[in-house]
Amino acid sequence: MSRLRPTPVVDDTTRAWIRDVHDWALSQQDDLRPLDQAKLVMPIRDHFPAEVQDPNGAAVATFESIRQHAGFGSVPMQLVPAGTGARFPSQPSEAEPLVLEYDPRLWTNRQALVAQLARDLAAWWVFTRPQPAPAQQGNEAHVAELVAVWMGFGIFMANTAFIARVGGCGKCAGPAMDRSASLGRPEIAYALACFCRDQGIAPREARYFLEAPLKGLFRQARRLS
Repeated sequence: MSRLRPTPVVDDTTRAWIRDVHDWALSQQDDLRPLDQAKLVMPIRDHFPAEVQDPNGAAVATFESIRQHAGFGSVPMQLVPAGTGARFPSQPSEAEPLVLEYDPRLWTNRQALVAQLARDLAAWWVFTRPQPAPAQQGNEAHVAELVAVWMGFGIFMANTAFIARVGGCGKCAGPAMDRSASLGRPEIAYALACFCRDQGIAPREARYFLEAPLKGLFRQARRLS
């Protein structure tokens, strides 16, 4: 009797697309810090040193750390509360900076705040590329999340990735706790595994900070990367 093989954590087609988007991102690099020099950003004091008590000041300080880790420290940009109005100029300047919004309610989930801002930065980067990513139309948010992983924010993206919830009272998770997400945990885990492999990062460095349900997914994804 033949032994059934377990279903891969991410199917072949999705894995191929993720790799294609990665190759595209590398081909679209500019004078900012190359993606192949990205470091793994972790939820530790060394990577987010600012201690600010009020939500707005804390969001701004967190955003400043994200900018530096992403290699965008020289890009003129501002962070404003949601509803103020985001702006995505293709060539930000002091007169016309990149403006990103943040949801103050995400302050109750710092990792979600980091993931949301990293994804929005990645979305701006994707928006300004001369060539679109493979299958980008209709999948802009998915591409941005992958680019955020390759900028170094894979731990945050994975821990706050989309989870399909069944049942429940509706009070267990709300906008104050979750960011808007597009890719699921398996896809982000696979992208993170590829990032660690490509950057020569020991898997345990990422796995240590992953939520418990993700550790097994990450281990499976590593075998496929």
